[in-house]
Amino acid sequence: MEYNINFLNQNLTVRAKEGTILSKVCEKIGLSLDLVCGGKGTCGKCKVKLIKDNKLVEVLACKTVVRENIRVLMEEYHSMDISILTSNIENYQFNPHVRKIYLEKKELQDRKDELLEGCDLYLLKKFSKLYNSSKVKGITLVKYEDNIIDLLEGDRSEVLYGAAVDIGTTTLVIYIYDLITGKLLTTLSDLNGQVSMGADLISRIDYGSKEEGLKELNKKIISTLNKLLLEAKEQLPDLLESLYHLVLCGNTLMHHLFLGLSPEGLGRSPFEGITKDLIECWGSETEIICAERCKIEFLPLLGGFVGADMAALMLTVEEGGNKLIIDLGTNGEIAVGNINEYYVTSAACGPAFEGGNIQCGMRASLGAIEGFKIEKGEILLSVVGNTEPKGICGSGIIDIVAELLRNNIIDNRGRMRSYDEFAGINPYSKLKDRIQEIDGINSFVIYKPASKDSREGAANEKAPIYISQKDIRQIQLSKSSIYSSIITILELWGKRIDEIDEVILAGSFGNYINAHNAQYIGLLPKSKGKVKVAGNGAGKGVCLYLLNKDMKEKLRKITKNTKHFQLGDKELFADNYIKNMDF
Repeated sequence: MEYNINFLNQNLTVRAKEGTILSKVCEKIGLSLDLVCGGKGTCGKCKVKLIKDNKLVEVLACKTVVRENIRVLMEEYHSMDISILTSNIENYQFNPHVRKIYLEKKELQDRKDELLEGCDLYLLKKFSKLYNSSKVKGITLVKYEDNIIDLLEGDRSEVLYGAAVDIGTTTLVIYIYDLITGKLLTTLSDLNGQVSMGADLISRIDYGSKEEGLKELNKKIISTLNKLLLEAKEQLPDLLESLYHLVLCGNTLMHHLFLGLSPEGLGRSPFEGITKDLIECWGSETEIICAERCKIEFLPLLGGFVGADMAALMLTVEEGGNKLIIDLGTNGEIAVGNINEYYVTSAACGPAFEGGNIQCGMRASLGAIEGFKIEKGEILLSVVGNTEPKGICGSGIIDIVAELLRNNIIDNRGRMRSYDEFAGINPYSKLKDRIQEIDGINSFVIYKPASKDSREGAANEKAPIYISQKDIRQIQLSKSSIYSSIITILELWGKRIDEIDEVILAGSFGNYINAHNAQYIGLLPKSKGKVKVAGNGAGKGVCLYLLNKDMKEKLRKITKNTKHFQLGDKELFADNYIKNMDF
């Protein structure tokens, strides 16, 4: 049996089979919900309102089963218009792996044996057809480094495209270049289609450990990439048939899911994947819409959960001096050292800084509080899109905790003071009125929406945005994991933080946080070395690899000289984790 699902705000009605989960219906029509917990019903981020018996009822879409006609009142922000970090590289040496060469028939006759040496059967068949045709005056050779990878009729040497792709757990960014001139033609980005299966890595590993789940997750990444390629085709009509080099990076899980490799081993000790090697394949071996003989490369992994995104980021790091490289996104990846010796590890950040497990948390999308400051008892907010606040994203969470610490609203153990306790210390502070018990838990109100007309009914009242004692505890767990991972890997390397010459912050989260506030709450260590914000360093690195074949040797050196450490089973990390829980 099928039922009508009426999305009132979108003026859209769709049919759904009995037993379908409402979140799946939303996803099907392009209104993907923020299923941080992977649909387990624990994060509460997929709440929508239904109209039942002329009353508004709030439900979790991931736990609502279609058994009748449903009227859904869904706000527009559920489309997850997320702020996606991209990058642009400058002053690079242009020396691409892939190039085109046109040869006329006469030259082909003279060099036939030389050119065909080592060619596979596909190329031999294609060459024989073109070479023996009286209509063909010449052939364009498509070469990857020293090897021919395709043959085209006539002079097609003036058009050649390459693409660099950064597959993040949350977002996907693609950079399309003209490989004749080295010019960046367009940058496109979108949410990784897998977000509907969970925000964190563990949810995706669980989902992908089953054969059908793996196929679905693989399809989600490919579909997201193809969607962006089709968008780019509107600007570049000849893109798809002339796309001959596609380079990708991503964390270990994204690597496995893109390639269709089971991630099951990543979910249990020793938390290792199937392979760490640079993987090469043809366009024809994938579902990607590109040239059949497009050379596809996924950059190598560095071990455990430290993936090709960190390897790509390392390509952008200048040689010389001791580096601390921190890539903070959905997953935290850390490297210390230099190109002659890197120690790397990953930090289980948890979903707190992505808005998960935080009552009013959300991703860095429209309406997210991304900056927070207290000045003379007044609250100053910075909101994504300069619109009315709807929640708090990771960078805002860091600022809020730092400011609450500075103003003695929470102590260094993470305990939030009650209204009476704070008022006793600061009786004239306007901040005391923001300390309230919400659901029986001490909380600090960040933003309270203006009151609605009472005639509209209480169901239409918007709840305040706040941070609670429970939220603070979640943040302590995440920040201690990151900080302790940094300190532990430094100790294993045999260095102190004051021996670091440069701290490099990268990643969607690392790019936007206030480094001073992050150090103040103990998320990042205080260092004498200068702090450099690298933006989307992984995106820059994968572009460098696409544009300069000399990067392959640098990458080989990085992977050869990198040692991975799994910290979870080390007593040193456990001691640091407990010790660094306080602010």
